[in-house]
Amino acid sequence: MAAVKSATDDGTLDAFPSEDKDETKPEDCDCEGLGDFPCWPCVRTGRKELSN
Repeated sequence: MAAVKSATDDGTLDAFPSEDKDETKPEDCDCEGLGDFPCWPCVRTGRKELSN
């Protein structure tokens, strides 16, 4: 299941995806202090997803 979830549209696979993608962290990231809830800049850029 993890492999299928991590597969990309071009057919490549990220075998060990990083939970925290600091290299794509927006300058206006404000996730600290929000617990497990992502800030809007991270959601907007696709760095993190909102949970249902």
